[in-house]
Amino acid sequence: MKKSITICSALILACISLTGCGANQSNHSAAKTENASLKAENSSLKKSESTKSTSIVGSYKDDQAGAAIILNSDGTGRYVYADPTNSNTDDQLTWKKNSDNSYTINLKDSNVTSPLTGKLTGKTLTLSGDSNWNTETLSKTSKTLDLNKFLAENTKQGSQSTSQTASNASTQKSNVGTNNDSSDHPRLSDGTDVYSLPLSDPRNPDSYKQGELMDIAGDPKYRNPDGSMNDEGRALSSSIEATFHQPE
Repeated sequence: MKKSITICSALILACISLTGCGANQSNHSAAKTENASLKAENSSLKKSESTKSTSIVGSYKDDQAGAAIILNSDGTGRYVYADPTNSNTDDQLTWKKNSDNSYTINLKDSNVTSPLTGKLTGKTLTLSGDSNWNTETLSKTSKTLDLNKFLAENTKQGSQSTSQTASNASTQKSNVGTNNDSSDHPRLSDGTDVYSLPLSDPRNPDSYKQGELMDIAGDPKYRNPDGSMNDEGRALSSSIEATFHQPE
């Protein structure tokens, strides 16, 4: 009888032990599943936040260069550039994101034969291309740009700058050839100042060189951002002026 009681006690203890183990395993499994779910949720949130923070969608502009671009969420967009010397650029485009987080941008423009590469750093978009494309750096705007208005405003500014440059060139033309005043310029028999003659007049001995000076004054590569002539332009102009006929 005593032996039977001992066996029963042992069986009861074994059942309790097995029940406890089963409960522990169930709790451990539930906790593991919950942790895995939380990790997946956190990973999804981080991915979503990362995607949002690096999205290229939006409007970008460079007021100094007169360039702007809008990139839409459907992979389309538009690029404009107020060209100070040629006709303006106004192109539709398509874009896509690459595996290295750069962007390939294709302008629908026969003059742009290679795709552009866009790189987004914070709110700064850099556009680069082949040797025929000058690298541009544009800043993201807080609101969607009106590209028609942007292009019109920058075209107007460019026209004013070109007019000022032409005026400066005209003034330069009237003063080239000597450091003295106009009374020292060579004159025709009727007293006409030869440097006041049109460039096309063969009696103007330096008409071709004066034309070169005007070309230099109107060339953007010889201008500073504020519209004044840069060092290279001044040096080239001086070298040409040094060869002018001097008054006799």
